[in-house]
Amino acid sequence: MIKLAFFLVILTTGGWLSLATLERQAIYPFDATRVTPQAAGATGVREVVQTHDGEIAIVWVAAPKPGKPVILYFHGNAGNLALRAGRFNHFTARGYGLIAPAYRGSSGSTGTPTEAALTADALRLYADLGALIPGLTPARVIFYGESLGTGVALELAATTRQAQPAGVVLEAPYTSLPDVVRASLPRLAPLIPRMTNIWDSATHVKALRAPLLVLHGKQDPLIPIAQGRAVFRAAGSRQKWFVAVRGAGHHNVWRSTVMPRLWSFIDDQSASMR
Repeated sequence: MIKLAFFLVILTTGGWLSLATLERQAIYPFDATRVTPQAAGATGVREVVQTHDGEIAIVWVAAPKPGKPVILYFHGNAGNLALRAGRFNHFTARGYGLIAPAYRGSSGSTGTPTEAALTADALRLYADLGALIPGLTPARVIFYGESLGTGVALELAATTRQAQPAGVVLEAPYTSLPDVVRASLPRLAPLIPRMTNIWDSATHVKALRAPLLVLHGKQDPLIPIAQGRAVFRAAGSRQKWFVAVRGAGHHNVWRSTVMPRLWSFIDDQSASMR
């Protein structure tokens, strides 16, 4: 998730290079390539192009079948939206709608990614769901956060606590980015006070009231499962479930043993919408 090689560069240069630039490259190494949903093989998904503050924002959108929720998908920091086309097809095949924003610097979206900018973009999108799917309200939305995206989902939920979604799925959540650094390369801990992208999920999740499902690989080498468990314990949700995925690392959590739990969770939240 975090490209630790960039932090090694900081060490070897004594921090003389721009720490902000290096940190941004380490945390947000997005693929900026713009690929249409059709070219990526995403069935029933359309591309929406928005503009905010002079920047282009790409969003992939699919309308739901009657009585089905919309998955608001916050992706991880690897690749782009096209890399998730297979996942999106699983959602749409089950009748779920989809709203998948491309972060700044990813998938054709312009601008510079930072925690503040990504949070502001998510807030803007969430406040105007009906512009993407007419009539859509937060009560019909399921947040899905993947790796980096778990922090985006939780900060959005904490900031909009009066408009909670119908449910939240977190795949490989972390307590904070500084905690990821401490766990992965503890010798770089002296640099942590200089980090500006924190994504303090352990705090933000306390404000969560929506039902929660956490999926985490037992052998995750990037974000230790202990961090996922800590996020789960801190969650304010009254209904919450934790699935420790045996044999899974960071990128292969979607397994045949896990998918029924995921679909059951989403469908259970859908039932309350009818």
